[in-house]
This record gives sequence, C-alpha cells and structure tokens, in this order.
Amino acid sequence: MTNPSRPDSKTSAPVADATIRRHRALSWALSIVAVCALLLTASTLYSARATGHVQSRVRVGNLDVSGLDRAGVEARLRVWGDHLAAHEIVVPVGARQLVLAPKSVGFEVDVPTTAKRALAAGSSGGILSRSAALITRLVRPEMIQVATRFDPLALESVLDAWEKNAIVDPPFAGGISVSGAAVGPLYPRAGRRLDRPRVREQLRSAIVEAHACQPLAMRNESPGVERATVDRVVAQAAGMLSHGTELNSGDGARRLSFTAAQIGSLLRVNVGRERGSLELTCATDAMKTLLDPQRGSLEQRPRSASFVIDAQDRVHVEPGVSGLILDDQAVAEAVCRAAATAEKRAELPLSAGAEPALTTALAERAGVVGLVGMFTTRHACCAPRVQNIHHIADLLDGTLVGAGETFSVNRLIGPRTTKNGFRLAPSIEDGDMVDTVGGGVSQFATTLFNALFYGGYDILERQPHSYWFTRYPMGYDATLSYPHPDIVFRNDTDAAALIKTQYSDTTITVKVYGNNGGRHVRAEVSGRQNIVPPPVELIPNRNLDAGQEKTREGGMIGWTVVVKRTLTFADGKVKQEQRKVTYKPRARRVEVHPCRIPEGMPGHTGERCQVPDNDDASPATDTGAK
Repeated sequence: MTNPSRPDSKTSAPVADATIRRHRALSWALSIVAVCALLLTASTLYSARATGHVQSRVRVGNLDVSGLDRAGVEARLRVWGDHLAAHEIVVPVGARQLVLAPKSVGFEVDVPTTAKRALAAGSSGGILSRSAALITRLVRPEMIQVATRFDPLALESVLDAWEKNAIVDPPFAGGISVSGAAVGPLYPRAGRRLDRPRVREQLRSAIVEAHACQPLAMRNESPGVERATVDRVVAQAAGMLSHGTELNSGDGARRLSFTAAQIGSLLRVNVGRERGSLELTCATDAMKTLLDPQRGSLEQRPRSASFVIDAQDRVHVEPGVSGLILDDQAVAEAVCRAAATAEKRAELPLSAGAEPALTTALAERAGVVGLVGMFTTRHACCAPRVQNIHHIADLLDGTLVGAGETFSVNRLIGPRTTKNGFRLAPSIEDGDMVDTVGGGVSQFATTLFNALFYGGYDILERQPHSYWFTRYPMGYDATLSYPHPDIVFRNDTDAAALIKTQYSDTTITVKVYGNNGGRHVRAEVSGRQNIVPPPVELIPNRNLDAGQEKTREGGMIGWTVVVKRTLTFADGKVKQEQRKVTYKPRARRVEVHPCRIPEGMPGHTGERCQVPDNDDASPATDTGAK
C-alpha cells in the first residue's frame, strides 16, 4: 500500500514565514493609520474645544450651529426663537380646532442654556469617547435638545379657557338648582380634563419642531363627591330660603331686606377644602346687582369739615363726616350668615369710605379763629361785568390757604373763557378799553388785594391799573389777566387763611379769616406828583363847521403817588413797605372838522379851513381843541 505524498518540510517553511511577514506588515500599517486618525480626531476636538466653538455636525432644531462661537450660537438662536414665538399653531382640543399664538403664553427659547448645550456637544469624556462621537456625527448629525419656557400663569389661563369652552364632558362635583325659593339637587358625575403636564410637552414640541399639534392629552377624573353630600347641601339651602332676611346697621338708621327668591339668586355651591365636601356661599357679583339700586339711600358720601362764621365774624369748625360704603362681598357673607339662622337677621356691614378732603382734625389744626382783613368796592348794577365779578367771587369763596403756602388767583381760576363760565364785558388791554371775556374781574382783584393788604399778608404779585378809576382806592388798586398780571400772596402766618366772598347788585366784599398774630396795618398814600396833562386826540367830523368842536371824552391827567404799608407785629417789630404807582393820562377826545387836524396827525387831509365873509368873525386858524 502506497502512502499519499506530503510536502517536504524544508520547502513549506519559507512559504509560511512570508505569509506571517505580510500579516505583520498589514497590521502595522493599519495601526499607523488608526493612530493617525486618532491623533487627527484628537487635534480637531482639542482645537474646537480650546477655541470655544461648536463641534462639526451639531444641530439645534433645524439650525446648523457647527463651528459657531457662543455669541454666534446665541444670535442665531434668538432670531430662531423670535420666529417660533411669532407663528401660530393649530391645537385640537376635543372636537374643536383652536389657535395658539406662542407669544401670548410667554413662549421663548432659553438661549443661554441651549447655547451651552450646543457648545458642550462632543466635548465630554476622553479622547476615545469624543472620537467615537465625531465618527457618529459623520454618519448622523447630533441633535441638541432645545431649552424652552412658558409664562406659567399665562399658559394656565389659556388651558383653563380651553377646558371651559372646548371640553363637553368635564367632571362635575354636584350642586343645586334654584327656582325662586325652590331647591333641587344636581348630582356629581365623572368627566375629562386636560392632562396638563403632557399638554405642556405637546405644545412645546409642536412649536419647536413646527409640526401639527396632536390632539391634546386628556385624563379621566372623578369629583369624589357622594350623592348624599349633595342632598345635605339641598337641605341646607332649603332652610336658608324658608324666609327672607334682614340686615340692620348698628345704629338702626339703615336697613336692608332680601326676599327668599333674592337669596336664592345669590346661592352658589363650591367644592370644599376637604375632598368630597361641598359648601354654600353667596355670590359677590350677584349681590352687586341687588345692591346697586339701593346704594344712594344706604351709603354715605364724605362731607368735609366747614368753617361756620357767626355775626361777630368769629369762626367755629363744623365737623366733617367720613364716607360709608357697602362692600359687596361683606354684605353677601352677612346675608348667608343671616339666612342660616333661625332669626334671619344680621348686622349690615358698612365699610369706611373715603375721608373728606378737609377732615375735622385738619380744620381744627388750621387755626382759623376770626376776621383779619376785609374790603368792599362798589359798582353799577346789572352790567355784564358784574356777572363776571360774581362768578369769580363764587369760584374763590371758601378757599383755604395753609400756613406757609403761596396762593395764586390765576393758578386756581385758570383762563377766563366762556367754557369756564365767564362772559364778554369791557376791560383794559394795552391801555385801551375793549370787550374781553372776563371783563370786570379786576374789580374783584382790587377787592381781594385790599383784604389781604389789611390782613397783613405778604403780597408777592400785584399790578395797579394803567388808569385810575374812581371806584378804586388811589394807589391800592389791582388788575387781573391770564396768565399775568396775577394776585399772588404768601400766607406768612402760623394759621390758615380762609377767603370768603359776598356780593350784592352793587357791591363786592372779600373777607379773610385766620390768625395773623395781632399784626396792625397802617396805609398811607402821598399827594399827586408828576402831573401829566391829558393829550388831545382830534377826531374828524365833516358835519361840524370849522369853528365848531364836540368833546367825546373829557380825558384825565396822569400822575404818580407813593403808597406805604406799615406792619406792626405783636412783639413790637415794625416793617415798612413802599411803592410808587403811576397812572397814565387819559386822552381828551374832541371831534372837529378835518381842516382843523394838523399835518402828521391821523385824519389830516391838507385842506384849509374857510374864512367866513363876515368881517367881524374871527379867522378859523385854531389847531388845538378847546
């Protein structure tokens, strides 16, 4: 038997050695390539991490943020977040399709947190794990979870509205039905509500990923209230509606009654603090409807304290009264308490309302004790200017100027307009008498000024008239316009100053009450100085002969006086004030034939006056008025 031939061992050894050498060379080559790739990867990772840039192939939503630094990532995220917040999404809730504006619920991308996540992608762990992450990103980009937030209160408010309007089978804890004074049960039932944690995530996902929102998640809920609990509430309500109720104020001056049907309209059933319990309350909004028609007779408006002046000009304080109001909630609670008792009565709760503008305490501290200054001026009856005088007197009557305060007539009264109650009447403007709205108020200004003057107060602003009027005291008159001239004084006493006015058809009187510390006032006025004769104004009139003239206005001289006020204080100190007052001359206006008007004067024609044929007549050559 012949054995099969085998290779010779000396021949096969060289072949095996060559194969081994080839395998070793290939392994070394692969190792070198792997090391190079690892070093390249490590270099790439280190470079990106060291320079604070995002690794390659990193995305936030549909944004590629690869290679961006922190500022670049945040800028891109802000623009993207604003875009998401501005686009509405459709939200299926039950059978309805509702619309949500993300901005209305305070949706925004948390830019710093999301940018931090993007910068950290692929940078954690050692070289091997970061290299593996890089290789993974070569196959599929790494998606960064977007950090977002809502305004919790705004979102909850929207979800509450959706539950109320779009869910047709919400859970019901039970209640009562009221018809007049009859009460019936409404038994509890299970139902569905929004599963809010899941809903918030659904909305977040739909907004960020810009896809259609899935129908909002619901959860079944049982109210946990037994039918027997409803029956007990029905029995309680029936007892409350067995009779009407009555609320009375503590002093018995105010009474408020409610019929059983009215109480029934107030009753509401709420879930109690303990699970499974119900409680009856009276609704505040329904109570407001019942109270509004009766507030006028039950509530009390605040009334300021006032100063009562007797016949001897002594001042007494009449106390003020604080306001009283009916608080809807307090009255509703009182009705519920009264209805639950056998007596069906309770106290009417009256709450403190507004304090009066001038409380009794403030009035008493004002220190107004008596008359310190007064003045009266006279005028003709019944002219339009008199109505303006009376109107401004009414507006200032009762004005109280506190100690140390500065008072301005114009600041209080404002501009004289028909809207403010003034009318057209003659007044002085730029030295001429013209009709203006509010004409005549300067007479009141003169009267007020003198009352303050003799009261010893510090007069800060006052301007005399341009011309003197005989109805005013020479040197002590005052004019008034808006915004200037004005009457301004500082109450430099320790007590308030109360301005009171009174008038008749022919007089206006201003009285100032207070306490000036016993100041004594002496007024002096000098004789007329620097007399200025009135100018002559010639007015052309062709109906007159050359030798005739007709006086339209007699005119008045101008002059200057010096007025003084000497103040003597209780401690003997003396203060003197002095002022020069100048009145302009008022023109004498004369009508003459135009030939009498000299060249350069208004109305001059250049024509010569005719000389009469009568030899005894004097030539008409006069150019001045007589």
